[in-house]
Amino acid sequence: MAHKHASAQIQFDASLQTLRDHRHRVTEPRKAILEILTREHGPFTAEELHGRMKKGVCDLVTVYRCLATMEEIALVRRCDFGDGSYRYEFNTGEHHHHHIICRVCHGVQTLDFCVADSLERMARQIGYANVTHTLEIFGVCSQCQRKKVLAAAHAESEED
Repeated sequence: MAHKHASAQIQFDASLQTLRDHRHRVTEPRKAILEILTREHGPFTAEELHGRMKKGVCDLVTVYRCLATMEEIALVRRCDFGDGSYRYEFNTGEHHHHHIICRVCHGVQTLDFCVADSLERMARQIGYANVTHTLEIFGVCSQCQRKKVLAAAHAESEED
């Protein structure tokens, strides 16, 4: 599902201002990462971001450092899909959302709604503070299901 949010240029400009507001320098690697994330949203691994950057902008370690800084000031959100790799997406601040991840092709779709918001409200009502949650859904996408059916049909026809 596509996000409906402010233009990439507006988000990019605002994110550079957020860096300045938090007394962080606006460096070429940070600008490159923010340009990718505001244009494409993500989520991307640090390696994927590095691969999307123009050659020679920075090394992979710098990408990790930039992402850590941006996560601290809530410019990016870290996603954990349970596969050992963190992914990062631009934090639009407009709405909270979740993802559904295909177990076969590892494709990611955004789900633009949250069923856990009421649980967070309940946790606050009983006295908890700084309440957050993560929820990612896993399944097999329709394309991978079709491929499996076609492969099974092909194997069956070869047996005949």
